[in-house]
Amino acid sequence: MSPPTSSTTAAAPKTLLGLELMRFACALSVLVWHYQHFYYVGGQPVGFSREAQPWFALLQPLYHHGFLGVQAFWCLSGFIFFWKYAQPVSQGRVGGWRFAVLRFSRLYPLHLITLLAVTGLLVLYRQRAGAGADFVYGNNDALHFVLQLFMVSDWASGFEWSFNGPIWSISIEILVYAIFFGLCRLGLTRWWHAVAVIGVSGVIYALKLTMHPVVLCLFFFYLGGLTQLVHHALAQRPATQRRAVLGVAALALVAGTAMALGDVLRPMVYVVLMTPLAVLVLLAGIQPRSARLGRWITLLGNTTYASYLIHFPLQLLLAAMLGPHLAERLPLDSPLWLLGYLVIVFGLSVLVYRWIELPAQGWLRTRLMPATR
Repeated sequence: MSPPTSSTTAAAPKTLLGLELMRFACALSVLVWHYQHFYYVGGQPVGFSREAQPWFALLQPLYHHGFLGVQAFWCLSGFIFFWKYAQPVSQGRVGGWRFAVLRFSRLYPLHLITLLAVTGLLVLYRQRAGAGADFVYGNNDALHFVLQLFMVSDWASGFEWSFNGPIWSISIEILVYAIFFGLCRLGLTRWWHAVAVIGVSGVIYALKLTMHPVVLCLFFFYLGGLTQLVHHALAQRPATQRRAVLGVAALALVAGTAMALGDVLRPMVYVVLMTPLAVLVLLAGIQPRSARLGRWITLLGNTTYASYLIHFPLQLLLAAMLGPHLAERLPLDSPLWLLGYLVIVFGLSVLVYRWIELPAQGWLRTRLMPATR
């Protein structure tokens, strides 16, 4: 399998709508998993029953295992980074400063805004809630604020989640960005290099040689990278061979899903095996002729980072306004409440992406990389 050339890279954006849908699905998975936050009084859930949640029969996998959307998202990140950066970094066309600025301008502005928002809301929550503990995430002290400020909150072992807790996965992913950049500069971008990283990190995780989350993140990130290399290799094959491989992948995806729903396949194993297959199938299958539909799918993908970072501040805002016993004041068992909550989160995420994320990216890139954005 050879890495993508510049010509395939230029054409790729038109064929990545399947990834946008998967990004949205991962964000939705985390939001449903974190629906339990509404039941928290201070740092513990009170009166929470998964089986009593709205649309439980339909959303049961997300209520039970929605946190695995983070691991699937790491896999998608690996795919995108291999497609977009592996060869430019390896060939020296993207240097360390440019790579760092591109990542910083994408991630930091919204992180800083939500961190400051959560800090202010915590003050209000402490004043009004009287719960004896901060809402959901503890350890909201000066040390953890500084760690959060520099996006290094989960780099060292022993630090607990704090402030806007979901940022932990982004903090870990930044470490993997650095490892990825270093390996690319060494020219380690081939499929067997990806397999080696997957193998080493998988063994370390399986043997529990360390429980640092960077190991699992590295595993999924390079699993996504390997998926991108397979996707590129398939694109070079005759159409009949490509359709045959994708047909087998689709059948395996259906069978694996049935096995997971029947408790035959463990959730983590399912995510490891099925995420690459889902990526390949969706990339081939989601290619609408309608430009409008394509724009809508892209818009769904663009909401993912904002929805991931703003949903907890919104929950904290409600807790600060209504008091610690949200479950007694909100119709949490109503499907309409869940639907309304999700619509509000993703609707606000569209506005945040357009009016905060994009302008901040452009402003920072113009000033930190004057020659090019």
